[in-house]
Amino acid sequence: FIIIFDIWRNAWFYIFTDVSALFMYTLNFLASHAAMVEVAEPGYEAITYSMITTATNAVSPLSAVISYQLLAFFPTLNEQESIATDTPQVRRDFACLHFLVIVLNLSSLLALPLLPRQKKETRELVVKGETSTFWGAYAMGSAFIFLCYSTCVTFVTVKYHDVYGCMKILGGGGCSADESSATALLLVSAILLYC
Repeated sequence: FIIIFDIWRNAWFYIFTDVSALFMYTLNFLASHAAMVEVAEPGYEAITYSMITTATNAVSPLSAVISYQLLAFFPTLNEQESIATDTPQVRRDFACLHFLVIVLNLSSLLALPLLPRQKKETRELVVKGETSTFWGAYAMGSAFIFLCYSTCVTFVTVKYHDVYGCMKILGGGGCSADESSATALLLVSAILLYC
């Protein structure tokens, strides 16, 4: 918000925030991979690692698609020319979008109580050997649906940008003045509620 509202605009400050975000991503990567070693059955470490890595990588395009769809609610951020004007309206819209992204990122912390607390609890879960066909199918089905959805939306926006790129449901500003944001809002809400 310091950069958005022109309190202190410095290229080094922007670079520092980007580097610190990458540093936090690296810490997350190391912690998750250390936990994978504890969860994996002996002899299945490689397949466990590859499955978790695939699920992580499948979510990355989905987050990019949702980010573009969020732009439908902030039409001043859809064009470089309006961003270059740097008006108070553009700053407010960007601040709202930035705040929304921060809230969505922080909402992932709600999943922490679902995880085991320490190595001992993780080992106890592995020793119990409980499995659930429903939750396994749910996880694999979700990954497949999200991957198909993000692939289809990305393909349509790249291949048919001239025809469909303006649609609000795909992150555009709207093909006509009376195009409703309701479908984009409904779709983004459904995805976020599903997650």
